[in-house]
Amino acid sequence: MKQVAINGMGRIGRLTLRQLVKVPHLRVVAVNDLTDAATLAHLLKYDTVHGRADFPVGSEGDFLLLDGQRIRVCAEPDPDAVPFGALGAELVLECTGTFTRRSEAASHLRDGVGHVLISDASPDADRTVIMGVNEGTLDLDRDRIISAASGTAICLAPLVKVLDEAFGLDQGFVTAVHSYTNDQRILDLPHGDLRRTRAAALNMIPTGTRAAASLGLVMPHLDGRLEGLAVKVPTPDVSIVDLTATLRADATPAAIDAAFRAATELGPLAPYLEVLDAELVSADLVGSTASCLYDPFLTKVLGPRLVKVFGWYDNEWSYAARLKDLCLFVLERRGR
Repeated sequence: MKQVAINGMGRIGRLTLRQLVKVPHLRVVAVNDLTDAATLAHLLKYDTVHGRADFPVGSEGDFLLLDGQRIRVCAEPDPDAVPFGALGAELVLECTGTFTRRSEAASHLRDGVGHVLISDASPDADRTVIMGVNEGTLDLDRDRIISAASGTAICLAPLVKVLDEAFGLDQGFVTAVHSYTNDQRILDLPHGDLRRTRAAALNMIPTGTRAAASLGLVMPHLDGRLEGLAVKVPTPDVSIVDLTATLRADATPAAIDAAFRAATELGPLAPYLEVLDAELVSADLVGSTASCLYDPFLTKVLGPRLVKVFGWYDNEWSYAARLKDLCLFVLERRGR
């Protein structure tokens, strides 16, 4: 029985927990968040975007009761004080969004905890991993602090990988049209990013994205050849990546579509990439576990080598699914 713990029970932490409790032969021994077990149980059972949990949820004292599992709830602001290792965890999912530097996440590496997965881009993790792209490069003896990149990067990576392998990608610019997140304001309020000071549900808000930089970490030959930004929009979930790229070989919309369809059938992206078969909108895609839902109805080609492709993603549920997959991948390799 493998045992893990989660630090931070925000959107990603809770949705990842919802998925992990269903994995056979895996136990979540503890979670840490600055609230009580009863409140966490309520938030795990009821979710405005993703609906009610489809398994029993309750609490008892400092424990969550989830689908037959009894999970200790800590409420420590200092990660050095959280007893994950003493409770039996061998891997910690760092989901606060706060401790993204290696030195911060490494505080979990004690008392038997061997690896930490950061649910965000990290400037100095031992390795950034996107499933279907570079998980084979992991060296668990050396790579102990692992970043799972961002939801935008995880959607962008299949778009880039397919185009690069089929046609050769020269340069690209990325625009992520992204649903609002908890790092924004309900009403106007100070924030380090002046545009994010403005009400999330009432504005389109241009802001930065680290997705292009993350791609350089997982596909080093493309480092410096992608740039991008994000526009936060008034939807609660599901986002879309708009990639405009110059290619090194001629392409047509039909050839691009064929390359993406082939990648869904065979190769490392097959479990994570899907192709839409209807002209859908964001609400239709809530709950999708695909890293990238390529939209063939939106593909454009100008000249033979300037192309625009789009990929949808549920920036909450699909990211939690990839975090779960990466967790299981690391645990499996640890057990060898």
